[in-house]
Amino acid sequence: MATIRILIIAFVVAVSSACNVTRVVKPLEKGEKAVSASIGGPGIIFSGAPIPVPLSSLSYSHGLDTGVTVSAGIHTTSLAFGVLQLDLALGVNAFQLDNEKFGVTLSPGLHFLMDTYKGYVRTYPQLDALCWWQYSEKPNLFYAGAGTWVELVKAKPHNQVQQNELLPWVMIGHQFNRPKWAYTTEIKYLGMQHDTRDLVVDYISPSHHGTLGFYFGVSRRLMK
Repeated sequence: MATIRILIIAFVVAVSSACNVTRVVKPLEKGEKAVSASIGGPGIIFSGAPIPVPLSSLSYSHGLDTGVTVSAGIHTTSLAFGVLQLDLALGVNAFQLDNEKFGVTLSPGLHFLMDTYKGYVRTYPQLDALCWWQYSEKPNLFYAGAGTWVELVKAKPHNQVQQNELLPWVMIGHQFNRPKWAYTTEIKYLGMQHDTRDLVVDYISPSHHGTLGFYFGVSRRLMK
């Protein structure tokens, strides 16, 4: 159990800093609410087959105003192995065409992690930005963007200098919308600053740096 817990923490902090599907692609309308579930993570080779690490989370989103959505989530796989991980973020409509076919969403946020066995606590500010393109009357969305966690701890174990103050990623995705339900698929390139050679975990890693992450999310809109 201790070894698995260490691996979970390593996935979340070192490589899988973006460990869930994007919370807010296009902000909700004022008063609109949604509950969501997400599963997926960095890609690894397990027993000779490529699979995403099944990191799961649950979240709730609320439209505070037109163009501003707040979301909060809990990461259930981490919790199962003794790591309490919570996140809080805003989705802000920074730009949108009058015809609502294109827009830009900014999402500042904060992640909180605590090892419930040892009591270690870490916090990570987050900022991501994406562009979305709407097609059809549903409306379905394509989107692409980038983001990062910010490492606040200046020294690693054994007093080593912290060399990775940013934990960045880039992403592309698609959101399939229905009147009450939304289904999101997403691919991220995570941790590109990390050399993944000679590690215990065999990551799906372009040019031996970082890993590709694969995610799926489902969301249920609630009545205003």
